[in-house]
Amino acid sequence: MKTIFSTIILSTFIFAQDAESSEIQAQAESTDMPTQTDAASDTTVQSVPSSLESGYKGLPWGSVKGDTITTAFTPVANNDTLSLNQSFVGSLGPDSVLVTYFFADSGFWKVEIDFVMAGGSLEKQISDFRRLEKNISAVYGPPQKLNHKESGASGAYGNLLDQKFATAFYRSTWSVTPAMIELLLNSAVLLPQSDLPIFSGNFSVMKLVYYNPDFMHSSQPMPEPEEIPSIFDIY
Repeated sequence: MKTIFSTIILSTFIFAQDAESSEIQAQAESTDMPTQTDAASDTTVQSVPSSLESGYKGLPWGSVKGDTITTAFTPVANNDTLSLNQSFVGSLGPDSVLVTYFFADSGFWKVEIDFVMAGGSLEKQISDFRRLEKNISAVYGPPQKLNHKESGASGAYGNLLDQKFATAFYRSTWSVTPAMIELLLNSAVLLPQSDLPIFSGNFSVMKLVYYNPDFMHSSQPMPEPEEIPSIFDIY
């Protein structure tokens, strides 16, 4: 009888430990909201916001510029009094980012997260994209739309005197009514990688955007559509 009772207690303890470990693992795999980690880790883990119905991280859609933005990130000074955006820098998990809140005539409508691309191979940049895509999908389900393309030189290309670009365009879209989520990688890596590149600099961009189409309003007049003459008028 004691053996059975001990087994029940031990099973209950193991189940509780497994449940706690699963919860911590789920938090650690997210990419957008600060959470607390255990004392052994000094890294701030971010998770994707659980709800976008009313706004982004406590800032309601339609808020006016000047409303308080609650964030642990560092604000970026902007001396342009006419600017309709406000930026912050910080870290989302392992990534360094620039987070910009955009305001229109209808108020707050978009937040755009620019990831700092520290060079690396095309494969590494695609891997980072897929990591973010996986984390977002864990919260909101698979993307509604996908557009993944790769072209150009392969990683094995080695002609230093005729350097070429390997390119990748990856875009994934989620619909989270009333909001939309867009993850974009536009990557260009010069090959072969060398300390003597013909073109210097970083040619890759990765962005994560949360926006609400209901607040995409502007008082600025739209440009008049250009009239294109009929081909029969030209020839």
